[in-house]
Amino acid sequence: MRAGVILFTAWMLGASAAASANGNTTADLGEIRQEQISYRQQAMDKAGPFKDISEPDRQALIKKQNELITLIEGKNALGDLARDDQTTAINTLEWIKAAITRAEDERLVCERVKLVGSNRPTRICKTVAERRKEREEAEKTMEQKVMCGAGCRSN
Repeated sequence: MRAGVILFTAWMLGASAAASANGNTTADLGEIRQEQISYRQQAMDKAGPFKDISEPDRQALIKKQNELITLIEGKNALGDLARDDQTTAINTLEWIKAAITRAEDERLVCERVKLVGSNRPTRICKTVAERRKEREEAEKTMEQKVMCGAGCRSN
């Protein structure tokens, strides 16, 4: 559940960044700063979605968060920053959002399924990234079969 909250917040930060790129400079930097401080602490504590992140990735994330927090310190809105600093803040937020998403991709999801030919459920565990890749491959296969129709036969 916490990972979903973090992804939603990362999405909101991305939306704030996109709004700023379109000229809206009213994003609440105080709120963003507080969230980043909270995430930085979770990353340092190896807690929540950051518990399985590699040490180099964790250190890079903490460094970026420190840079962002320093940049927006004492500012209330993106419009309070110089143009170059606005761009830097937006790019840093996007980098952090991508790091959080990668951390989410490494999360392990287990489910109980009955395999064909068996009545006993088996636990299958895969990462979010593996599940997404399998889903995309299945969709691609289905699209090929639809496009191919009855005229495609492999011999």
